[in-house]
Amino acid sequence: MRAERTFWEKATAAHVFCHKGIFSGERFARHWYDLVKLDDIGLADVAIADRALAEAVADHKSMFFIEKTGGRIISYPDAVQGQLRLVPDGDARKVLEKDYAAMAVLFETTPPSFDDLMDRCRSIEERANKKAILAGTAAS
Repeated sequence: MRAERTFWEKATAAHVFCHKGIFSGERFARHWYDLVKLDDIGLADVAIADRALAEAVADHKSMFFIEKTGGRIISYPDAVQGQLRLVPDGDARKVLEKDYAAMAVLFETTPPSFDDLMDRCRSIEERANKKAILAGTAAS
């Protein structure tokens, strides 16, 4: 799988968590860490610029990985069209922070603090949303 696709797979998984506030497993926080690491090597911006890939991931997940919260379907197309959420709030943020702390045993070096990780993810979220909105405006 291309690293750019991995970016969108992880970003849309994080987007779902930000809406639901629950995990389907352990060590789910690895997705946020991986997003930051992909950003560190420049792949986040490459993936964000690949609008066709973003749409393809959203279409695929919309068919095979339908997620709901409060009886409402969480929209993958919204996630790639300017409404991506990578930073949870409230109780969801506390759940993610606890999961991230539990992952500490997996790191060979000191990982970024949780707050730093969230700041970096907010930056990625903002860049992705801006690019998607600009691309949508250009297509109009």
